[in-house]
Amino acid sequence: MLRLRQDITLFPGGRKKAFTLSSDDGITQDIRLTELMRKYGIKGTFHLNSGLMGDRDWLIQPGIDVSHYKLRRDEIKEVYDGFEIAVHTMTHPDLTTVPSSMAAWEISENKRDLEALTGHPISGMSYPFGTYNDSVLETVRICGILYSRTVITTDTFRLPENFLTWHPTCHYCADNRMELAEKFLEENADEKYLSPSLFYVWGHAYQLDAYHDWEGLESFFKKLGNREDIWYASNIEICQYILAVRSLVYSSTGDYIFNPSCTDVWLMIDGRPYQIPSGKTVSIPWKHTND
Repeated sequence: MLRLRQDITLFPGGRKKAFTLSSDDGITQDIRLTELMRKYGIKGTFHLNSGLMGDRDWLIQPGIDVSHYKLRRDEIKEVYDGFEIAVHTMTHPDLTTVPSSMAAWEISENKRDLEALTGHPISGMSYPFGTYNDSVLETVRICGILYSRTVITTDTFRLPENFLTWHPTCHYCADNRMELAEKFLEENADEKYLSPSLFYVWGHAYQLDAYHDWEGLESFFKKLGNREDIWYASNIEICQYILAVRSLVYSSTGDYIFNPSCTDVWLMIDGRPYQIPSGKTVSIPWKHTND
């Protein structure tokens, strides 16, 4: 029966909040970062340049004088065990400055190389230097990429409209990270919330050395980690889950919802949580009130 209602996405298990992290370049500081993530139950994604694995270089930039050593190919599986590995191109070019054919090779060859290394399909990415344009977006799509992270921070917890321009909440060395953490934990305390909250942090682990910020990051993880009310997920898990929600098929009146995906999803409808199992149709009853 037709009625005014608001269907709100919930994360797996009916949770209202999710947290994810992504880190670029595949550097040796990721060893310490992954150890901290495991300690606090944080999940995330590491974007690697397979053409640079094993390189030994040093970064000297304003405010940064630090090792940028890349992990060797034979270290990748052990260091990133339990985490998503994703595309960051073969050699880290600015994709907006190279021909489309070269951009396609950088992306597709990196994807193929990482798939051979991990033994499973890879469909996530982050843009080197955070740069992209319409041509790059089309190339990324053609190469079979489902999402790609930018470096445009939003200081919000909104889900992306377009996963190929996925803007994170903040850098994991951001000055306001603890303030954002407090806000994130307080959001959606009321049942009458309007949207799910996703806290997405990103960075490069070498910055934690350069800014002497390992203790600060651990305090951040300690505040947000190991909580029952937060879904800790990789970038691709969040992307695939939200795409599954967006693929739901509604009857004309909304009384029946079919889930064509292979992923169980959750919705809040009329203030009540519903699980929509994979491949199933769920009937949504209407309880009339005078409110």
